Amino acid sequence: MARKILRILLGCWLMGQLALVASAQTVPIPEVTGGAAAEKPAEPPPIDPKLLLRQGTPRATVKTFLEACQENDFDTAIQCMDFSERPESQKLSQRDLAYQLFQLLSTLWSIKPEDVPEKTEEIEVPVFGDGTTGRYVREDERDDAKQITLTKGSDGLWRFSTKTVDAINKLVTKYASEITSREQEEKQSGDATPKPRPTFALWLESQVPPFYRQDHFLIPTYQWICLLLLIVTGYAVDVMTKWLLHLIYLFRFSRTASDEELSEAFKKAWQPIGLTAMAVVWYWGLYLFRLPDLFRAILFYGVQFFGIVTAIWAFFRIIDLLIIHLINAAARRGKKYDDLLLPLLGKSLKTFAVCVGVLVLAESFDLPIVGLLGSLGIGGIAIALAAKDTLSNIFGSLTVMIDRPFEIGDWILTEGVEGTVEKMGLRSTKIRTFNNSLMTVPNSLLITAKVDNMGRRQFRRVKTVVGVQYDTTPEQIDAFCEGIRELIRRQPYTRKDYYQVFLNEFNNSSLDILVNLYLDCNDWSVELRERHRLFVDIVRLAKRLGVQFAFPTQTIHLYQEEATPFPGAEELPEESGRRAAAEIAGPLPMPNERRGLVDFPGPHPYEDIDTRRRKK
Repeated sequence: MARKILRILLGCWLMGQLALVASAQTVPIPEVTGGAAAEKPAEPPPIDPKLLLRQGTPRATVKTFLEACQENDFDTAIQCMDFSERPESQKLSQRDLAYQLFQLLSTLWSIKPEDVPEKTEEIEVPVFGDGTTGRYVREDERDDAKQITLTKGSDGLWRFSTKTVDAINKLVTKYASEITSREQEEKQSGDATPKPRPTFALWLESQVPPFYRQDHFLIPTYQWICLLLLIVTGYAVDVMTKWLLHLIYLFRFSRTASDEELSEAFKKAWQPIGLTAMAVVWYWGLYLFRLPDLFRAILFYGVQFFGIVTAIWAFFRIIDLLIIHLINAAARRGKKYDDLLLPLLGKSLKTFAVCVGVLVLAESFDLPIVGLLGSLGIGGIAIALAAKDTLSNIFGSLTVMIDRPFEIGDWILTEGVEGTVEKMGLRSTKIRTFNNSLMTVPNSLLITAKVDNMGRRQFRRVKTVVGVQYDTTPEQIDAFCEGIRELIRRQPYTRKDYYQVFLNEFNNSSLDILVNLYLDCNDWSVELRERHRLFVDIVRLAKRLGVQFAFPTQTIHLYQEEATPFPGAEELPEESGRRAAAEIAGPLPMPNERRGLVDFPGPHPYEDIDTRRRKK
């Protein structure tokens, strides 16, 4: 039944995937949908009126940018610039570029928003027109000023073009001395026009002596010094993180002998956590000083890759630490089922961590992850058909988790495999046989297989037959049977309310006494030990009562014996037999004198025996 349900669910999922793929690839047919309606382009989404007021015209964009920079609202200023063609690694300097563009527009060339056209039919408009619009644009600077342009995007908003964004660094470097002199003149003249605060990277560069701002080995000297300090700081944070974790270990785990496995897992987590902290310091440290775009991109991608790998590694160690802690807590509570659930939960969390890490890594390197995920809709059908058995095993593991037919450490018998459950995964279950071999059973078989859980027995049955010789007297048999019952009553692990010890069968060479009882224990080794104790006591009892155990024998008669007459032989044989049976059984009982159910009395007290203490 469970397998049928699994097939139905798998079929429904495949049909859903086919429907999604079909809907994604459906193309409207002009003859059906109408030619004019089909060829009509989709209307662009409406634009926010507030954005139209700020960036609806070239003049509005320049005015919004200048006012945002003066108010230190760099987020709004960045929205007025087109960074769409710059990779993610080069977007780290957006605030720096916005501040530098303000220096070019306001400090160097003193643009006024009124000098920029309000309306135009062009898609790209130069901010300084023919190069003479700015107040301080000299003739030799006109070509450079023309590089600062505004473009109209597909959304109808105007922004500083990508060409402008790419030229900002070169222009600021070329006119650095003029910009500095103009800023000093404004300070001396007491110009009350608000100025934006420079970013930390630009402020740091302004505080560096000119000699260290000169290029040596591809980049300025002060940037090499900042890189060296950043590397040293990262290693220092790594050491400090491990030192703090070591202190936590000393106060929490060093004095607890029972948590040795937990403390070992805690020690293993030190290295990846320290490396992750070092990667975080390096990542954010790249924002603190300026670097060339290509150089910054290389470092940024390397630090991101290193940080994601170490973060996944640290997450793995933390999961192991958490799972071991929960398993130990479950063991203290006496729950074995958590041993089955928690390792499976740990593997699921690790798989989830890897998936998240891959997605973050793909997003960081600008990989087309959306297209890849979209293609999985088509490939998912083939994968699902190829991985049918794998999915069956996963559903089988979920069925085991819900039904709980066994736990870790249980002795089970299934599909011809007998042993102790050692481990359960998403695909299979590991069973350690009594030959110490490791058997792997697919979880899909556990959906329909019969599982005999010997570890779930409340009582463990002991059934054996004790054969005694035919020359044993009836009195000896009664004494022997009652003695075995008394042994059962006095054994500490036996069930006292249900046991059977009776003469059960006349065998070929023995009188067979059935001994059936139950042991109250949940461990196979304890069961064997108590069986041994009981059987040895039965042997001692038989020796004490003079009862001889029978073994298969045959008696060969070599001569003809004369028949010995029995009492009552002169009577009819039937009558003599009935009379002998009546004398043995006694008078006929009345209906109300019938014995009821078998009584299971407690052990008989013997003062001379029970007062003695058993020597260990």
